[in-house]
Amino acid sequence: MLLKSTSQLLVVHPTLSLTDMDPERTRVATEINRVDFDCSVLDQIDESYDLLLLDWGLERPDARGVLDAFQQNAPATQILVLADSVPADDPVDRGADELLVGPVSDETLYSTIDRILLQKAYDSAMDEFFRLSTERALLESELRSGLDVVDRYQSIIGEIDDCRKRVATIRNQFSSEEFNSTLRKLLDE
Repeated sequence: MLLKSTSQLLVVHPTLSLTDMDPERTRVATEINRVDFDCSVLDQIDESYDLLLLDWGLERPDARGVLDAFQQNAPATQILVLADSVPADDPVDRGADELLVGPVSDETLYSTIDRILLQKAYDSAMDEFFRLSTERALLESELRSGLDVVDRYQSIIGEIDDCRKRVATIRNQFSSEEFNSTLRKLLDE
């Protein structure tokens, strides 16, 4: 399996349906959730979403407020903004990860969603790899000090091997251009 779980997409757009998003043509399994405009959007914000798809033309609720609320309450959520024209207040400057200015074809939208979710998965897998590598280094130090951590060390070695394979599998899904972009973003953080 490419990813450990299905990615969660929250759509905050009154008319966008995404019904044509073909799971056979995407690299990341995605569950599409739509915000309920009859309830407070703020009450629907949580960290379970991997990607927020936001209509920059929203007036109620204000798109800028939704963006700010997601950044504060779910900072790990990636944000893709759709705008009908080039906005005077750039959502990327406000913290969005990407902006698509319409009209946007379904193919462009779906491939962008897929790429962002794949980038997020790669970033998460690399974070896990670095965490495990740090733990391995600590355990190696403890082993040299004579502590009995052999079982935990062997377990971490196995987890690192699994993680390395997962990272390679995700990496192989990228085009060269996508990987270069992903690597730049990872190194900028």
